[in-house]
Amino acid sequence: MKPGDLVFIRGTEGVAGPIKKITRSPYTHIAGLAVDDHLLESQAMRKIGYEPIDTYRGVADVYSCTQLTDDQRRNIVDAAQEWLGVRYDYLLFGSLAVRHIFGRTVPVYASRRRHICTTLWVDAYRSVGIDLCPGIDYPTPGELASSPLLELVGSY
Repeated sequence: MKPGDLVFIRGTEGVAGPIKKITRSPYTHIAGLAVDDHLLESQAMRKIGYEPIDTYRGVADVYSCTQLTDDQRRNIVDAAQEWLGVRYDYLLFGSLAVRHIFGRTVPVYASRRRHICTTLWVDAYRSVGIDLCPGIDYPTPGELASSPLLELVGSY
């Protein structure tokens, strides 16, 4: 794994079941490799921060954007780290849930001062000019995993 690689989680606890059903995806969460063996993630009920990668052993798939240079990878991680300590965006999460439950676009109440797991890393990639999900401002983990710019490199 390299800095900036994305780790997609096949959640099994809490709201994982409804998320899988609503989004029609095995993935319920993502994080990105930031430093050594630690992921940076935005997760409900806590501020954006680091999590040991071993937390997700056995329930994670690793995706990489193979076109990235080492400088881009560093810049992506730097951009994501600027959000350390920021709270989770519950309104955005709710807007995405409504979009998927009812199958129609709804006004998105996103704050540029907060993130959900996907927007943290999508915005970090956008900071170096790479749009992983063109046409989707606020992707779900499943939509992000379908990006043609990401390649599954293994499971963890």
